Amino acid sequence: MAKHLAGIIPLANFKDNFKLPYDSFMLPIQDDFTLIQKSVFECAMAGCSTIWIVANDDLAPLVKKHIGEWVYDPVYFWDNYVDNKVVQRRIHIPIYYVPILPKDRARRDSYGWSALFGMHSAWWTSVRISKWAIPKKYFVSFPHGMYDFWSLREHRKDIFNTTKNFFFTSEGKTVKDNLPIPFAMRGEDFIQCRRHVNATTTREYAPLEEDQTYRDLVKLPLKERWSARDFDLSIVFDKVEEENAFKENLVWYYDMRGWQGYRDYLASENIVGSPNWRLTKPHKLNRLCEEGEE
Repeated sequence: MAKHLAGIIPLANFKDNFKLPYDSFMLPIQDDFTLIQKSVFECAMAGCSTIWIVANDDLAPLVKKHIGEWVYDPVYFWDNYVDNKVVQRRIHIPIYYVPILPKDRARRDSYGWSALFGMHSAWWTSVRISKWAIPKKYFVSFPHGMYDFWSLREHRKDIFNTTKNFFFTSEGKTVKDNLPIPFAMRGEDFIQCRRHVNATTTREYAPLEEDQTYRDLVKLPLKERWSARDFDLSIVFDKVEEENAFKENLVWYYDMRGWQGYRDYLASENIVGSPNWRLTKPHKLNRLCEEGEE
């Protein structure tokens, strides 16, 4: 049975320290190769069947113009490509753009929640098509985590495994240590993470004691309401099962959420070559019909 591995790229509600007039996921790491392109390529290299980019309406148009609507699976791109003629099918991976729901904004829309909402969007869309289209697993890629993404090819089998989660580690730390490092989790863990966020966050009113009624409700100060807005990755993904999970320690890794990490990577000798331009250029879907003068 075919397995649906959904790639998740959270962009909404990311807070960096660059203070640029544009979003830092557009920073280059190679000539004509940006952080967001890296994440899309990671998902494709990991074997994702679909890619879901979580970006609100202020980001989505820019990202869509830069990334496009689909990408090639790089593993099968060069198969039977002879004399500039394609003699075998190439796998196209569709890219979907989803915004955070208005009911979650300014309440629980932390950066980690963006990843959870991307998983929910993939499930919600797929389950209405067929139960066979529901994602079996979710691969999360963070644009600001830099490592040798070419190594993903050799871990495809473990990432696809539907009985165990998969973690990349750096010096023993994972995403559960608030590190933006890729990992893959099952749907069961997604449910537990979402329940944990909803159970842990504060709300508009203080919780009632055992002998209190709704008449005793007291509003919390504005700064204390909806604490989930500020949850970091370690809190959001605290319930992801780590026991018996596949773990792969990275030879090198850079956390580029700030200028120092970005500078350290550019100054290092761990420079990763960018993919072929055919694998990163924005591809557009053919329109079935368009309005014209006639």
